[in-house]
This record gives sequence, C-alpha cells and structure tokens, in this order.
Amino acid sequence: MDKTPTPAEALDNIWDIFEKFHVSMLVSHGSAGLHSRPMAPIWRRENGLVWFLTSLDTEKRQEIARNPDVAITLSDGSRHAAMSGTAALVADRTIIRDLWNAGAQAYCPDGPEDPEVIAIKVTPDIGEYWDGPSAPVQMVKMGLALLMGKSADMSANADTAKLDLQTGRTLPQN
Repeated sequence: MDKTPTPAEALDNIWDIFEKFHVSMLVSHGSAGLHSRPMAPIWRRENGLVWFLTSLDTEKRQEIARNPDVAITLSDGSRHAAMSGTAALVADRTIIRDLWNAGAQAYCPDGPEDPEVIAIKVTPDIGEYWDGPSAPVQMVKMGLALLMGKSADMSANADTAKLDLQTGRTLPQN
C-alpha cells in the first residue's frame, strides 16, 4: 500500500535528491534573456538554502543585482531536478569561510579572505524532481515508440513530485 508522504517527509525526500548533485546550472536573467552556467552548489538542508561561491567581477553578480529570481537545474541522465527561488549576494567573510571548500580554492587561490570572493545565497521556493529509468532504458522506450509510431511514455515507472520548499506542501505538476 502506497503511503502519501507527510510534508516533512516530502521535503526530506526532495533534499535527498538535490544533495546527490555536485554540479548544477544556475539560471539568472541576463541582458539578452535567461543565462545559465554550471556551478557547484553548496547544499544547506538544515536552513533550506543553496549557496554558491563566485567572484565579484562576474555577470552573475550584475544579473542577480538587477533581478534576484533564479532557477537551479540538475540532471544526470535518469534523475532530473529543478528549483526556483530568490538569490542574494553575500559578502560576509564568516559565511564565506564556512562555505569554503577545495573546489572554491581551485578557482579562487587567494582563499576565503580574498575581497573578490562573494557568496550567492539562494532561498528556494519551488522544487521538483523526476527520477526515472536509466538512460539505456529510456533509449529503448524511445526506440520502441518510434518503431510503433506511438508517443514514448517516459513518465511510467518514474517518481516525480513538485513541492513548496518552504512548507513541504505538494503542488500540482504540469
């Protein structure tokens, strides 16, 4: 018997999925439309935040200053996830030191005290995921659909959800 998860369980499940990803696409509003770039998320499930470390002298900073609405997309071929929320630029050295890691050191060799390093804090509002069959299974399904002249049903046997990340409340999926 399937049990509908409580909002707290749903939140825990979606963060479990998010935390499996080590690279994401951060999408912001650029001067010529949406602008995405790969970045390493720093997940902070305990306070429902996602952080990134970057340099002050980037388009990201300017884009977020103009419009703080962002999206984060994640995919590894069989699992896909996304969240949308609001970004803020944070120059607090204590926070930057807390977030510092080997990846940040590789891009910013002067360390967390470098005044050019800034943190991007994302407060996510909506999160969704699709955890489906592996890529080879998807390819077989698509091939069979092509041969049979039918639409491939990639949702069959997939675990999907869309949540309000502040409350854990399930939202309608489109």
